[in-house]
Amino acid sequence: MSTELEVLNGEFADDADRLPAVRDKPTGLDVSDFTRDTVLVAGQELPTPFAQPTYTARDFVIGAKTARLYQDAWPHNTRRNADNQVKLFQHWCAERGRVALPCTTATLIEYIGWMIHSGYDPNTVSAYKSAVVTWQERKTPGRTRPGTIEVKEMIATYRTRWSKTNTEKQSPAVREADLEEMLAVCDERSRPADLRDAAILTLGFHLLTRRIELARLTVTHLTLYPDGMDVRLADRKTRKDGSVYEGWVPARDDAPQLCPVRRMRAWLEYGRRIHQPEHEAAFRALDKAGRLAVRLTPQSCPLHQGGGCVPNAPHDLTTEQWTELSFLSGEAINRYVKTHAKAAERRLAHLSETQRVELGFNALLNAATAVKVTAHGLRAGGATELKEADVPEDQIAEMGDWVKDSAAMKRYFRAIRAKKQNPWATARRSRTTATQPPALSPPSGR
Repeated sequence: MSTELEVLNGEFADDADRLPAVRDKPTGLDVSDFTRDTVLVAGQELPTPFAQPTYTARDFVIGAKTARLYQDAWPHNTRRNADNQVKLFQHWCAERGRVALPCTTATLIEYIGWMIHSGYDPNTVSAYKSAVVTWQERKTPGRTRPGTIEVKEMIATYRTRWSKTNTEKQSPAVREADLEEMLAVCDERSRPADLRDAAILTLGFHLLTRRIELARLTVTHLTLYPDGMDVRLADRKTRKDGSVYEGWVPARDDAPQLCPVRRMRAWLEYGRRIHQPEHEAAFRALDKAGRLAVRLTPQSCPLHQGGGCVPNAPHDLTTEQWTELSFLSGEAINRYVKTHAKAAERRLAHLSETQRVELGFNALLNAATAVKVTAHGLRAGGATELKEADVPEDQIAEMGDWVKDSAAMKRYFRAIRAKKQNPWATARRSRTTATQPPALSPPSGR
């Protein structure tokens, strides 16, 4: 028990008239089990000393069915990315004879230093650090983790230094002119896969989706109407509570070739002809004949309860497993978008870059820009179009699943703000207004 005294009055006084400066703490109370968060309320019965219960093996075991829920609580795509990031750390530790789990703070610092010296960009270093630290906390008894203060400071310093000579990789925004040209490629080829890709391009652009959100859509998540489409997105990144985002995508009567409802309707009609199950993925892999394809590989196929792969026993798969197998990967969605961007740029080979600028192209300005296009460019381009149309940022954020005041979202709008707020642009608008002839009055009708 501490003998530290509690100071009640710090004012100096003569010995003769000194008021009591200290008060003895209450005695007879065992405070050994108290923590910094213990609160005692005056006048109430004192808590009895905490007694440690006796645990048995039953208190630490979860059942097989619950274990599956526990494992599935981490999204498949997130888990796969984290696994790859952790494997790099494990391999690095093995090469150097260091303990990977639980690792020391010094090992984490050295690993981050190695990543920085190896030339990884700051965002990658930060993501890999987070994956390793989370893995340590999940797998270590007591949920412990190595110290992270030092590595956070290292990454922040590295980011400042890196930004002086580098630019963050970012897909060029696919604007409406770019999208129209990419869709023209789909229409020219007229293959079944192009019906699918046209639906992916237009929905990703108009709903501001991430590629994995497109990949995880099922047919039942889509409800089409004459004037629009209801879309349910069950895997949105910021919805940690598992809630479903329900969005409305209106038909584009002003631009039928860009209309996501028209494109989706065409793809789903084809899907019905090839007997696409409604409970499976909306966007499917197709074989060369345009039929549904499912690739059962050791990496993609489900496992028996005993752990063995079942590529040669499809009759053993449950409906849920078949649904999981039907989903495309985010990388596949990305590949489709990149393919159409490159093909669309070749269609514009007869135009100079100046002519393309005048026609409103952005992602297809030249071959060097087109090869950088990814599925994320659809999300960036749709958000940019909305911002230029003066749609409030909070509405754009809600549609695109950005958190409030998201730095990532605002990055797309920097050029727009700079263009509107630039002093020269303001002066030019003022001169244009001043030189315009006055509007003629309408006829009086006499």
